[in-house]
Amino acid sequence: MKRLFRIPAFSIGFILTILFLLPAIPGYLIAPDNSPDANEIVPEIANRKPGFICNFIRISNTQNSNENSMLTTWLHGETPAGNLIPFQKSSLTSKGDSMRIQTLENEIRTFPVTKLVKNKSGYAFQRKYHLGTDRFGRDVLSRLILGARVSLFVGFISVVISILLGVTIGMFAGYSGGKTDSILSWLIAVFWSVPTLLIALGLSFVFGRGIGQVLIAVGLSTWVEVARVVRGQTLQLREKEFILAARISGFSTLRILFRHILPNLKGTLTVLATTNFASAILLEAGLSFLGLGISPPAPSWGIMVKEHLGNLVLDSAYLAIIPGAAIMLLVMGFNFMSMGLRDAFDTRLNSY
Repeated sequence: MKRLFRIPAFSIGFILTILFLLPAIPGYLIAPDNSPDANEIVPEIANRKPGFICNFIRISNTQNSNENSMLTTWLHGETPAGNLIPFQKSSLTSKGDSMRIQTLENEIRTFPVTKLVKNKSGYAFQRKYHLGTDRFGRDVLSRLILGARVSLFVGFISVVISILLGVTIGMFAGYSGGKTDSILSWLIAVFWSVPTLLIALGLSFVFGRGIGQVLIAVGLSTWVEVARVVRGQTLQLREKEFILAARISGFSTLRILFRHILPNLKGTLTVLATTNFASAILLEAGLSFLGLGISPPAPSWGIMVKEHLGNLVLDSAYLAIIPGAAIMLLVMGFNFMSMGLRDAFDTRLNSY
């Protein structure tokens, strides 16, 4: 492990990845807006600049008054106890059993105390929007944090699918030879000839929209490179003396593949998994941007870019730039890690 961190590319990639992983793991537990999908809409504060601070009261909703467990909140968020009402600073006054506020539109409104949600500091509270609000008045920082969780989750599951499928097909093709190799190689060549994004688009049309469908579409469109590389490595390994000895000893094909050949592919598979992680993040963002990935209001970075693409010509261009930069940095991080891992596993390089 120390050898890896001596490689500058791996160190940079690891730091970039950790910067997104650390807030993504707790997710809803640290997000300022911990409502499901960070989708608490407050139209009155739409398109506010980073650092915007606003005062709120919350009108209770008895249907959503039940408290969630920490595990439920971590997985799905916490359903708000009512609607947020923003008001001007120092305009909150109490009179008897009612509260009076002046809204941001200079409207005077009065609410009975029995309809307000009380918190630790009273009925009013303050929220700071560190990255501002989007066109729906949602917290950009919260959606960015949860978007990192979506991207990392899609990347991880897609890599698992692509590795399992690619390793199985690649090893059987390379070890079996003959007609089996010809058929599987033809299948690999067919998928390899079609651009990955086009395959993902086609699978998205078949499976539809949603997180599960995206996982399948991205996973099934990234296995080809794994299969090609594994097949080539297996063709070389099957001629090695220890494989010939295993055959002579009467070991089964499955034992030779998974006990003798597969362990010798761990370096190659580690590099491929890291590279495919970056590809999966890009594919998910691209599909969501095109409207074929995760359905709104899920906080996908691709959806965030699409929703605010028109802001690029306005003074609120950061609404599209921030998620776009997040995609770029996270993909860059995994690509740097892949480069570092490749150098670490390359026996011809001894500088590290």
